Amino acid sequence: MKNDNKKPASVPDEYYYLWHLVSLGVITPDEKGEGFADTLWDRLSRKGDMSPSCVVLIDVGCNFAHPNLKTRVDPARSIDFTGSPFGTRLKKDAADPDAPQQNFQGLDTSALVLEGLPTDDLALFEEVVQHLEGSSGRVRRHGDVEALFSSHGTAVSGLIVGGPEVCPAKGEPTEGVMPYFGVDPFSHLVSVRTGFDNDPLQFIAALLYAWHQNPDVIVMPRGLPDPDHSNSAKDDFKANLESWVNREAADLHDRIQILKENAEPIDPSAPQTSANGRRLWRIVQALLVAISKHVPVVCAAGNEGESQLLYPANLANRENGIIAVGAVSGNGYRSGYANYGEGLTVVAPSDDMTVFNRHQIRGTEKSFEKHGYLKPDEAGEYPYCNMGLLSTDIGGRFGYDTGSGSDDEVDDENAQDGYYTLFGGTSGACALVGGVVALLRRGERLAGKDANRRDGRDIKSLLSETARCEIPVGADLKPLRTDSMNAFGEDAAPPEFFFGAGLVDAKAALDVVLK
Repeated sequence: MKNDNKKPASVPDEYYYLWHLVSLGVITPDEKGEGFADTLWDRLSRKGDMSPSCVVLIDVGCNFAHPNLKTRVDPARSIDFTGSPFGTRLKKDAADPDAPQQNFQGLDTSALVLEGLPTDDLALFEEVVQHLEGSSGRVRRHGDVEALFSSHGTAVSGLIVGGPEVCPAKGEPTEGVMPYFGVDPFSHLVSVRTGFDNDPLQFIAALLYAWHQNPDVIVMPRGLPDPDHSNSAKDDFKANLESWVNREAADLHDRIQILKENAEPIDPSAPQTSANGRRLWRIVQALLVAISKHVPVVCAAGNEGESQLLYPANLANRENGIIAVGAVSGNGYRSGYANYGEGLTVVAPSDDMTVFNRHQIRGTEKSFEKHGYLKPDEAGEYPYCNMGLLSTDIGGRFGYDTGSGSDDEVDDENAQDGYYTLFGGTSGACALVGGVVALLRRGERLAGKDANRRDGRDIKSLLSETARCEIPVGADLKPLRTDSMNAFGEDAAPPEFFFGAGLVDAKAALDVVLK
């Protein structure tokens, strides 16, 4: 991890909600803390062309009507795989509104090498590709259903490409809209909507559609429901039970494990995979890895607080371009919920969580008093951080910030209190890194390197090589610190186990790109 001991300036009070962009080096406060001395956006604009990057987000959808996203998210290319296996889009052909959508026409997979698959699985993949190429997707005729159920994707989109509202024709800005900025408000985002069922064909289609868009970066802030890759309780948990006072609990745990291993599933709602389904899930994994070697795929490490990463972030290694992103709080500690461990690439700023268990104690002063704990140290420093990531939200009861409880969509004047929310998790950190990659891709084009641009593995290496081991906290630099442990003996683990290569430094990475 790179060290940089230069003392940062304070974040201006009126822009406190952009603290995470200061932490990433996207914006630089002036010495007086009254404004911004420079931004990476200005730096790129001074060099000429502002050609946007293409970010593909595979998530639960996005509200295209949000004032801070209207000109950043592309509804014509965005697609929904929850209602049709071949995709549903909003845009209609003006000449023939009933014309089917050829969502995969001209799909070229010749550059993708799916390694580790037997011949039969490769043949199955080719059949799926041919089926998609010849398919016709659906046209959504009445409204945008994603606007009501896309709070997660809307928040992630805001952190990546959110930008100030383009003033309406009448010249008056919409009431309640902030001058909000994502990491790269000059890039465009394509939303690929997927559901939560364990249908591997849905994710094969989503990944192939993402590849078909010729993206600069793919962002996957959720895990994939592959039954064979779901995280289970670690051995440490079982060992703790066995040494715990309640021996009966350990015995019960053993009996449950034996039943799970030997008995047929009796819950009809539990994930059940056929032999063919397992073959398709193997294709999902091989396809994801193959795409990442060309296009960086940014994945969230997960929010279970475990020393194991969520799937597919746990596929990240030196041989592919999957970027596994963990989270650190605004005061430099690993976020209380953030997964860590082998394969973690980098970390980015996010919110925090109070934690009270046998391995870690983290909380506010009030929470320590409530639980009867003493202060962590004589200086009275509490590792818990109350800062979160302000981002875009949807209005009504399905948004994170429920506001008045209105069911209206976000572009209705009655739902203005649902424009923004405090967001977090490794999803938020993953979104920030996706935005940084979009900036780097624009930098490559401005430097005339687009024809020879870095592939997914090169971008991953660049982020790792330029990462730093400090985070700006107010007017100070503080080291990344590891007070949160989940297993005995982890206090001896190296910093990389908790932070990967360190905190992403967008400015340092862009310096390398523009050389």
